[in-house]
Amino acid sequence: MIKVIDNIISKKEQKKLIDLMITNSFRNNFNWFFQPDVTIKTNKLQRRPGFSHVFIQEKNVPNSDYLNYVMPIIDNTKDKLKISVKDVLQVRSFLQLPLDKNFIGKNIDTPHIDLQTPHTVFLYYLCDSDGDTVIYDYKSKNKKDIPYFENIKELKRIKPKQGRVVVFDGLYWHTAEQPTKDVRCIINCNISTNGT
Repeated sequence: MIKVIDNIISKKEQKKLIDLMITNSFRNNFNWFFQPDVTIKTNKLQRRPGFSHVFIQEKNVPNSDYLNYVMPIIDNTKDKLKISVKDVLQVRSFLQLPLDKNFIGKNIDTPHIDLQTPHTVFLYYLCDSDGDTVIYDYKSKNKKDIPYFENIKELKRIKPKQGRVVVFDGLYWHTAEQPTKDVRCIINCNISTNGT
């Protein structure tokens, strides 16, 4: 099941997140932390540096003073899809900047899964941008189940749009394209449900 819902939070809440995390109009010095690669640091064929902020690092334990800004995304998504949330496993945000093509390599970001245990992903887009999310047809069955990337096929491609959330089974391998025109900013919520 892959669900795409637009305007999962109100326009006012969308603007508040953009002001907080991108334009910094609150003058609050929102903390972004440099990441040498926003996907997998060990891929020697590409380097996709960016920035991250961790709202929840481990199950239900807040790691950010700004968690209350992202909770409406989780609450509205679970209510809209009638999902019973057991635990919020982790919530992270990633900010990617356009990079020179010679710097990033020829392929899209390395396909991956966020966690090796069953979970559901609520992936929220803060702003319109290029850099589609790509979900593949391969679902991991256990911790050692890693596909040969040349054998996986694209299942669905989602364009980043302000206020949009994409919901999918987190054991499906996925990735993002590197933005080329403007910043790409997402909030990635990994949830365990009463069904997993």
